[in-house]
Amino acid sequence: MSQSRVRHSDIEVGKALPWDVCDEKGTLLLRKGFIVSNEGQVDRLVAVGVFADSKALQQSRLEQLEAQEEDEKDSGNFAQDWMDLRKKVELVYSQLEANIQSGQFIARITEIAKDVDALASVKPELAQAIISLRQEGRYSTRHLLDTATIVKLAARAQKLSPAKEMGLICAALTMNLGSIDFQDEIKSQVSPLTDEQREQLHRHPEEATAKLKSIGVNDPIWLRAVLEHHEHFDGSGYPNGLSGTEVSAEGQLLRLADMYCARITFHEYRSAVPLTVALRGILLERGKTVDQTLAAHFIHALGVFPPGLQLRLANGEKGVVVRAGSSPNHPIVCSLIGADGEPMSPPEYRDTQIKIFGVGETIDPATFNAYVDLDMIWG
Repeated sequence: MSQSRVRHSDIEVGKALPWDVCDEKGTLLLRKGFIVSNEGQVDRLVAVGVFADSKALQQSRLEQLEAQEEDEKDSGNFAQDWMDLRKKVELVYSQLEANIQSGQFIARITEIAKDVDALASVKPELAQAIISLRQEGRYSTRHLLDTATIVKLAARAQKLSPAKEMGLICAALTMNLGSIDFQDEIKSQVSPLTDEQREQLHRHPEEATAKLKSIGVNDPIWLRAVLEHHEHFDGSGYPNGLSGTEVSAEGQLLRLADMYCARITFHEYRSAVPLTVALRGILLERGKTVDQTLAAHFIHALGVFPPGLQLRLANGEKGVVVRAGSSPNHPIVCSLIGADGEPMSPPEYRDTQIKIFGVGETIDPATFNAYVDLDMIWG
């Protein structure tokens, strides 16, 4: 019996497993019909590595995807819509070869790109915040969607044409085509990359571009952004060591979005950094690895205090940035924890331009323990 590794999106909390779950040696761990009761159980199963019959697993993934495509009803719940979109990206990549062979891959990616465009246009602040505040699920495919969201927002701020925006979103969703499993591998690796891994990493932009061309992608914005998304303005990038104006603006913009999303995400070898720290890193690289003007535009698009950033206010309350305020340095914050350390019910919106509610300091994401109801705060 051929077995495939079970992924996070394969297991639905509260629903019966549609197949037996085994370890890598084929030893039965959970029988078909077992109900996983919470996300923690899912995380543990995926972390240790469990397997199921390949045909049964492929069939259940196909049924999930078909169910999503047939459900055209708008839930009215933006956060859930976004989480469903994450799952849709993962399902597309879980069935990558089948989608390519059937000629459906480009269509499915384009459909997801349109969803990103629509959702990020309706509630851009929430779309930005969900990246840092909801980091569950498979990293490699979630990262593609996160990067697509950021590149969409940055492109919109620069008033790029709809065609360029769509090309960039599609590029973000496919920039690691052919190396999805490898991205998960190095994300969870504590030790330094081996020479072989580094070589594979340096090859992946060219390999992804070649794969896209082979399946019929001919959009020059899409292809060039994928090829150049690891090139550096100072010539120190890869795969071709391009420098200055040799690197397209689209390639640089995708690199900035990719780099930002990676830095604000937890990895086994380091913690997620606060959003402002990630932006400060980009600021320090202006004129070096990234074009100075483009980096400034990128930071301006996301905001000095990006939505989702966890802050402690001058009065001791803790909360998250909701949106920009009357000036870049005075965001609107939703306070969730009072100065006494107790949850605030209901949460309170604070204008940090008022001295008592002024910005105190950023909070390490790993230590922020308040539940953030996304739709309530940004609804």
